[in-house]
Order: sequence, then C-alpha cells, then structure tokens
Amino acid sequence: MAVTKLLDGERYLIQTVDKKLTLTTHRVIQRENNWFVRSCKSIMLEDIESWQIKATGKPLYLAASLATALFVYFNDSFALLSGFFLMLYLMTRQHRIHIMSPYTVMVLPIEEVEENRLSSMVELVRQAKRDRMEVLRRQEVVNTPAPAFETSHRKSA
Repeated sequence: MAVTKLLDGERYLIQTVDKKLTLTTHRVIQRENNWFVRSCKSIMLEDIESWQIKATGKPLYLAASLATALFVYFNDSFALLSGFFLMLYLMTRQHRIHIMSPYTVMVLPIEEVEENRLSSMVELVRQAKRDRMEVLRRQEVVNTPAPAFETSHRKSA
C-alpha cells in the first residue's frame, strides 16, 4: 500500500485499521485499492464546504435495470430481469458520507458503523477543521505586514 507523505507540520489524528481512511491535522485522506489501480484522494480541511450522509447504491445495477427494461419491447421476459437488477440496486444501497469541497467530492463508505461512532467521527473532523482554521488565521495575522506610515489629512478642493 502506498504511503502518503505528510505535509510540513502535519501529523496523524486518527486512522482506520485497514488504513483506507486517515484524518490528519491538515486533511482527510482516502486510499482505494482496486484490482489494478491504487489511488489516494485527499481534501484539505479548510476546503471542506459541507458533508452529507446519503444512501447510495451501485449505479451499474440501475443502468442494467434500465437497459433490460428497454428490451421488454422485444420480449416480455426481460421485465423479470429488469426487476431483478432493480432489486439488486435497492438491496446494495448503503449509507455513505459525501464530503464536498469546491473541486471534488469524497465518498466514504460506512460499513457496519454504529450511529454513535459515526457522529463521533464527524465531530472529530469538525474539531480538526476548527483547529486548522484557527492555525491558518493566526498565521495570516502574523504574516500580514504592518501598514506603512499613514496620514489622515485630506486634499483641499
């Protein structure tokens, strides 16, 4: 599994046992291992606009249901197959956390997670975001140059 390099001053806050989801002081990192492709997606905490918990299913089953529904015109037995794929779609619907940022949406699957643990995870991300925003505000105040000599006289007309 690929190891993500941490940014300057970044440290781990929490990580899942399988290391697929990591929360650091600067970002949320999601690692995915498909058959041939390993990918890593991250969102900076200050870029998180909102998140939602939605039930989503496998869109492949829904597409197969619609495609076989079109074949009902030729043979009525495709109605049964279309219903089968529709039931698969409905049965595979799971709650997932959708984290939205201006440039991407990160979908975190929630498999067999209790509701109280889910709310504590969301609260941990909120707290990490608040801390990160506070650090960025302090750095902004320190890095802003002091205004040059200013006078308050007006030009007479």
